[in-house]
Amino acid sequence: MTERPESSCLVGSWLVKGTNPMQAVMSETLALAEDGYVRATAYEDGYVLSPGTRTRAELPPDRAALLDMIFGTEGELRLRREPAPPGELRGTRISLARIQKGVTEAALERGYLARPYVEFLGTVIAVLVAALLMWRKETVTALLLCMGAALLGTWSLGKSRLSRAGAAEQRRLLALRDGLRRSSRPAHPRTAPASVYRLLPWAVLLLDGEDFGRWYADTFLHAELPSWWTQEPNGQDPTLRFVSQEGMKGLLHSLLHHVGP
Repeated sequence: MTERPESSCLVGSWLVKGTNPMQAVMSETLALAEDGYVRATAYEDGYVLSPGTRTRAELPPDRAALLDMIFGTEGELRLRREPAPPGELRGTRISLARIQKGVTEAALERGYLARPYVEFLGTVIAVLVAALLMWRKETVTALLLCMGAALLGTWSLGKSRLSRAGAAEQRRLLALRDGLRRSSRPAHPRTAPASVYRLLPWAVLLLDGEDFGRWYADTFLHAELPSWWTQEPNGQDPTLRFVSQEGMKGLLHSLLHHVGP
Protein backbone atom coordinates (compact mmCIF):
# COMPACT_ATOMS: atom_id res chain seq x y z
CA MET A 1 0.00 0.00 0.00
CA THR A 2 1.19 3.53 -0.77
CA GLU A 3 2.64 5.44 2.19
CA ARG A 4 0.24 7.42 4.34
CA PRO A 5 0.33 11.19 3.71
CA GLU A 6 2.01 13.53 6.19
CA SER A 7 -0.69 16.20 6.06
CA SER A 8 -4.05 16.27 7.79
CA CYS A 9 -7.15 15.36 5.82
CA LEU A 10 -8.15 19.03 5.89
CA VAL A 11 -4.89 20.13 4.27
CA GLY A 12 -5.05 17.08 2.00
CA SER A 13 -8.46 18.17 0.72
CA TRP A 14 -6.95 21.53 -0.25
CA LEU A 15 -3.93 19.88 -1.91
CA VAL A 16 -6.08 17.64 -4.14
CA LYS A 17 -8.39 20.59 -4.90
CA GLY A 18 -11.36 19.03 -3.14
CA THR A 19 -14.60 20.90 -3.72
CA ASN A 20 -16.74 19.27 -1.02
CA PRO A 21 -16.10 20.66 2.49
CA MET A 22 -18.36 17.95 3.92
CA GLN A 23 -15.86 15.26 2.90
CA ALA A 24 -13.00 17.20 4.49
CA VAL A 25 -14.82 17.58 7.83
CA MET A 26 -15.99 13.94 7.87
CA SER A 27 -12.57 12.51 7.02
CA GLU A 28 -10.70 14.67 9.54
CA THR A 29 -13.17 13.75 12.29
CA LEU A 30 -12.41 10.08 11.60
CA ALA A 31 -8.68 10.84 11.55
CA LEU A 32 -8.91 12.52 14.96
CA ALA A 33 -10.68 9.42 16.25
CA GLU A 34 -8.12 7.07 14.71
CA ASP A 35 -5.30 9.11 16.27
CA GLY A 36 -6.83 8.85 19.75
CA TYR A 37 -8.34 12.33 20.18
CA VAL A 38 -12.02 11.36 19.86
CA ARG A 39 -14.22 8.46 20.97
CA ALA A 40 -17.68 7.79 19.53
CA THR A 41 -20.58 5.99 21.19
CA ALA A 42 -23.70 5.10 19.20
CA TYR A 43 -27.13 4.90 20.83
CA GLU A 44 -30.55 4.05 19.48
CA ASP A 45 -31.41 7.67 18.67
CA GLY A 46 -28.04 9.38 18.37
CA TYR A 47 -24.34 9.59 19.17
CA VAL A 48 -21.92 11.09 21.64
CA LEU A 49 -18.45 12.30 20.70
CA SER A 50 -16.15 12.49 23.73
CA PRO A 51 -12.41 13.08 24.28
CA GLY A 52 -10.04 10.23 23.59
CA THR A 53 -6.82 9.37 25.39
CA ARG A 54 -4.70 12.10 23.77
CA THR A 55 -4.80 15.88 24.24
CA ARG A 56 -4.71 18.56 21.55
CA ALA A 57 -1.28 19.89 22.60
CA GLU A 58 0.63 18.50 19.59
CA LEU A 59 -2.04 19.12 16.96
CA PRO A 60 -1.46 21.53 14.04
CA PRO A 61 -3.78 24.57 13.80
CA ASP A 62 -6.33 23.04 11.43
CA ARG A 63 -6.87 19.85 13.43
CA ALA A 64 -6.86 21.70 16.75
CA ALA A 65 -9.52 24.10 15.46
CA LEU A 66 -11.83 21.28 14.41
CA LEU A 67 -11.31 19.37 17.67
CA ASP A 68 -12.04 22.50 19.74
CA MET A 69 -15.25 23.14 17.82
CA ILE A 70 -16.41 19.53 18.13
CA PHE A 71 -16.10 19.52 21.92
CA GLY A 72 -16.89 23.20 22.50
CA THR A 73 -17.25 24.39 26.08
CA GLU A 74 -19.23 21.31 27.07
CA GLY A 75 -16.32 18.91 26.54
CA GLU A 76 -18.40 16.57 24.38
CA LEU A 77 -20.88 16.67 21.52
CA ARG A 78 -24.27 14.94 21.64
CA LEU A 79 -25.81 14.35 18.22
CA ARG A 80 -29.37 13.46 17.33
CA ARG A 81 -29.41 10.85 14.58
CA GLU A 82 -30.26 12.53 11.28
CA PRO A 83 -31.63 10.53 8.32
CA ALA A 84 -29.32 12.21 5.80
CA PRO A 85 -26.68 14.96 5.47
CA PRO A 86 -27.98 18.54 5.31
CA GLY A 87 -28.91 20.07 1.96
CA GLU A 88 -26.73 23.06 2.80
CA LEU A 89 -24.33 23.81 5.63
CA ARG A 90 -26.11 26.08 8.10
CA GLY A 91 -24.79 24.91 11.45
CA THR A 92 -23.25 27.25 13.98
CA ARG A 93 -20.91 25.01 15.98
CA ILE A 94 -18.25 24.12 13.37
CA SER A 95 -17.14 27.05 11.21
CA LEU A 96 -15.63 26.39 7.78
CA ALA A 97 -14.01 29.85 7.88
CA ARG A 98 -12.15 28.93 11.08
CA ILE A 99 -11.12 25.61 9.56
CA GLN A 100 -9.84 27.38 6.42
CA LYS A 101 -7.76 29.73 8.57
CA GLY A 102 -6.25 26.72 10.33
CA VAL A 103 -5.56 25.00 6.99
CA THR A 104 -3.65 28.07 5.75
CA GLU A 105 -1.59 28.21 8.96
CA ALA A 106 -0.88 24.46 8.85
CA ALA A 107 0.15 24.62 5.16
CA LEU A 108 2.56 27.45 5.94
CA GLU A 109 3.98 25.59 8.94
CA ARG A 110 4.64 22.51 6.83
CA GLY A 111 6.17 24.56 4.02
CA TYR A 112 3.55 23.55 1.45
CA LEU A 113 3.16 27.09 0.09
CA ALA A 114 5.82 28.58 -2.21
CA ARG A 115 7.07 32.03 -1.31
CA PRO A 116 6.71 34.35 -4.32
CA TYR A 117 10.33 35.52 -4.20
CA VAL A 118 10.70 35.56 -7.98
CA GLU A 119 7.68 37.78 -8.48
CA PHE A 120 8.76 40.13 -5.69
CA LEU A 121 12.24 40.34 -7.18
CA GLY A 122 10.75 41.23 -10.57
CA THR A 123 8.61 43.91 -8.92
CA VAL A 124 11.61 45.46 -7.16
CA ILE A 125 13.66 45.53 -10.38
CA ALA A 126 10.76 47.09 -12.30
CA VAL A 127 10.38 49.84 -9.71
CA LEU A 128 14.11 50.63 -9.77
CA VAL A 129 14.12 50.84 -13.57
CA ALA A 130 11.01 53.06 -13.45
CA ALA A 131 12.79 55.41 -11.04
CA LEU A 132 15.72 55.64 -13.45
CA LEU A 133 13.35 56.42 -16.35
CA MET A 134 11.63 59.12 -14.28
CA TRP A 135 15.04 60.66 -13.56
CA ARG A 136 15.69 60.68 -17.34
CA LYS A 137 12.31 62.41 -17.92
CA GLU A 138 10.74 59.34 -19.65
CA THR A 139 7.59 59.71 -17.61
CA VAL A 140 5.09 57.72 -19.72
CA THR A 141 7.33 54.66 -19.96
CA ALA A 142 8.05 54.84 -16.23
CA LEU A 143 4.35 54.99 -15.35
CA LEU A 144 3.56 51.99 -17.55
CA LEU A 145 6.36 50.04 -15.90
CA CYS A 146 5.08 50.94 -12.43
CA MET A 147 1.57 49.79 -13.36
CA GLY A 148 2.98 46.48 -14.57
CA ALA A 149 4.97 46.10 -11.34
CA ALA A 150 1.86 46.73 -9.27
CA LEU A 151 -0.09 44.11 -11.20
CA LEU A 152 2.76 41.62 -10.82
CA GLY A 153 2.95 42.22 -7.07
CA THR A 154 -0.81 41.86 -6.64
CA TRP A 155 -0.85 38.60 -8.63
CA SER A 156 2.04 37.17 -6.63
CA LEU A 157 0.25 37.88 -3.35
CA GLY A 158 -3.16 36.64 -4.45
CA LYS A 159 -2.13 33.40 -6.17
CA SER A 160 -0.97 30.69 -3.76
CA ARG A 161 1.41 28.15 -5.27
CA LEU A 162 2.72 24.86 -3.95
CA SER A 163 6.32 24.52 -2.85
CA ARG A 164 8.32 21.40 -3.62
CA ALA A 165 7.19 19.93 -0.31
CA GLY A 166 3.57 20.76 -1.14
CA ALA A 167 3.84 19.23 -4.60
CA ALA A 168 5.43 16.08 -3.12
CA GLU A 169 2.58 15.73 -0.62
CA GLN A 170 0.06 16.25 -3.40
CA ARG A 171 1.69 13.40 -5.35
CA ARG A 172 1.50 11.17 -2.26
CA LEU A 173 -2.21 11.88 -1.93
CA LEU A 174 -2.94 11.16 -5.58
CA ALA A 175 -0.87 7.96 -5.41
CA LEU A 176 -2.81 6.93 -2.29
CA ARG A 177 -6.09 7.52 -4.13
CA ASP A 178 -4.93 5.24 -6.94
CA GLY A 179 -3.75 2.64 -4.42
CA LEU A 180 -7.08 2.65 -2.58
CA ARG A 181 -8.95 2.19 -5.84
CA ARG A 182 -6.78 -0.82 -6.72
CA SER A 183 -6.82 -2.44 -3.28
CA SER A 184 -7.91 -6.08 -3.09
CA ARG A 185 -9.45 -8.16 -0.31
CA PRO A 186 -6.91 -9.16 2.40
CA ALA A 187 -6.19 -12.85 2.83
CA HIS A 188 -7.42 -12.77 6.46
CA PRO A 189 -9.97 -9.95 6.77
CA ARG A 190 -10.80 -10.75 10.40
CA THR A 191 -7.25 -9.89 11.40
CA ALA A 192 -6.86 -6.66 9.42
CA PRO A 193 -3.81 -4.74 10.71
CA ALA A 194 -4.15 -1.38 12.46
CA SER A 195 -2.50 0.33 9.47
CA VAL A 196 -5.52 -0.58 7.33
CA TYR A 197 -7.92 1.10 9.77
CA ARG A 198 -5.81 4.24 9.66
CA LEU A 199 -6.57 4.53 5.95
CA LEU A 200 -10.31 4.85 6.62
CA PRO A 201 -10.26 8.69 6.85
CA TRP A 202 -8.29 8.93 3.62
CA ALA A 203 -10.72 6.63 1.84
CA VAL A 204 -13.61 8.86 2.96
CA LEU A 205 -11.74 11.91 1.65
CA LEU A 206 -10.33 10.57 -1.62
CA LEU A 207 -12.88 8.06 -2.92
CA ASP A 208 -16.33 8.64 -4.33
CA GLY A 209 -19.33 6.60 -3.17
CA GLU A 210 -18.89 3.63 -5.50
CA ASP A 211 -15.12 3.36 -5.03
CA PHE A 212 -15.48 3.76 -1.25
CA GLY A 213 -18.13 1.02 -1.06
CA ARG A 214 -15.88 -1.37 -2.98
CA TRP A 215 -12.83 -0.48 -0.88
CA TYR A 216 -14.74 -0.88 2.40
CA ALA A 217 -16.13 -4.27 1.37
CA ASP A 218 -12.68 -5.48 0.32
CA THR A 219 -10.92 -4.15 3.42
CA PHE A 220 -13.24 -4.11 6.42
CA LEU A 221 -16.08 -6.53 5.81
CA HIS A 222 -16.10 -9.02 8.73
CA ALA A 223 -13.09 -7.31 10.34
CA GLU A 224 -13.06 -6.05 13.92
CA LEU A 225 -14.34 -2.51 14.43
CA PRO A 226 -12.10 0.47 15.27
CA SER A 227 -11.14 0.79 18.93
CA TRP A 228 -12.65 4.27 19.20
CA TRP A 229 -16.18 3.05 18.30
CA THR A 230 -18.72 1.70 20.81
CA GLN A 231 -22.18 0.35 19.92
CA GLU A 232 -24.43 -2.16 21.61
CA PRO A 233 -24.91 -5.30 19.45
CA ASN A 234 -28.37 -5.94 18.00
CA GLY A 235 -27.82 -9.15 16.06
CA GLN A 236 -26.78 -7.46 12.79
CA ASP A 237 -23.35 -7.87 11.21
CA PRO A 238 -21.35 -5.21 13.13
CA THR A 239 -19.20 -4.15 10.18
CA LEU A 240 -22.21 -3.66 7.90
CA ARG A 241 -23.95 -1.78 10.68
CA PHE A 242 -20.84 0.37 11.26
CA VAL A 243 -20.92 1.75 7.71
CA SER A 244 -24.72 2.22 7.73
CA GLN A 245 -26.91 5.09 8.85
CA GLU A 246 -26.94 3.50 12.32
CA GLY A 247 -23.16 3.63 12.49
CA MET A 248 -20.31 5.75 11.16
CA LYS A 249 -22.32 7.04 8.19
CA GLY A 250 -25.13 8.26 10.42
CA LEU A 251 -22.65 9.80 12.86
CA LEU A 252 -20.93 11.82 10.14
CA HIS A 253 -24.19 12.90 8.53
CA SER A 254 -25.46 14.04 11.93
CA LEU A 255 -22.23 15.95 12.58
CA LEU A 256 -22.62 17.84 9.29
CA HIS A 257 -25.83 19.42 10.58
CA HIS A 258 -23.59 21.38 12.97
CA VAL A 259 -21.28 22.69 10.21
CA GLY A 260 -21.73 26.15 8.72
CA PRO A 261 -19.89 29.06 7.15
